[in-house]
Amino acid sequence: MDWRAFTVEVIRQLWDRGLYRDNPWLRRCHDNWIGFWIDWKTSLTMKAVNRQLKKLNPEPVKMIEPTFEETLEGDTLLGGPMRLHHEFTDDNNT
Repeated sequence: MDWRAFTVEVIRQLWDRGLYRDNPWLRRCHDNWIGFWIDWKTSLTMKAVNRQLKKLNPEPVKMIEPTFEETLEGDTLLGGPMRLHHEFTDDNNT
C-alpha cells in the first residue's frame, strides 16, 4: 500500500467520525493524493471480484475450435466453396 493512499484513508476515517473537518492541511493532503487512494481502493475491489469469480467458476471452460473446410479448385478464381463448422452451430450434432 502506498503511504499517500494510507494517509487519505486515515483522513477519510477521521472525517467520517466528525474530527478535523475544517483542517486546511488535511484538506490539501486529501485533495492532492485522492488519486492514489482511488487506485488502491480499485485494486482491493478487483481482488475481491477475482476471488468471487474463482468461486463461481473454478475451472475455465475449454474452447472447442471450429473446423474450416475449403475446396481449392472450383468454379471461381478463388476456388470452390469454403465452410466453417462448429459443434454448437451444426444442425446435425452427432
